[in-house]
Amino acid sequence: MKDALKSMLQKEGAAGLKKLTVAVSGEQASGFRSTYGVEMEGNYTIYNGTTSGGGVMGTVIIVNQEGKEGPLQVLVAVRPEGKVYDVGFTVFGEDKGKPAMSWTFFKQFMNVKVTQDVKIGEDIDGISGATWTSTSIATAVKRALAVHKEFITE
Repeated sequence: MKDALKSMLQKEGAAGLKKLTVAVSGEQASGFRSTYGVEMEGNYTIYNGTTSGGGVMGTVIIVNQEGKEGPLQVLVAVRPEGKVYDVGFTVFGEDKGKPAMSWTFFKQFMNVKVTQDVKIGEDIDGISGATWTSTSIATAVKRALAVHKEFITE
């Protein structure tokens, strides 16, 4: 995971990392579900990439998401203005869903903001034969953007 974080944040110019963990449950999760349209209950690990002056230059949110065949741990990199700039994995428990690990699929999420929909078949082209995995990744991205909006954006 450390290599993925370095790749996502240092290539954008981060001088350091600051870790934060947030838990979303109960009434808060229900409110987020109403606002963002996705199930939000769970724990989220957040890494803020910091500048040499201490400001945040980018954030990676780690989202645990169920796939069809197994767990996914999706890393979603978000710029301070709330736009996705990278997507990756530390855990990919899918065999049939491997085509969803392609840049061709990931690039559809670039510059997506929390106010945009990421529905497979409507806003995002899914991967044929990996529809469930495609949907799981899209849900993870939406969850990450909601976490960014609620806990990072000032």
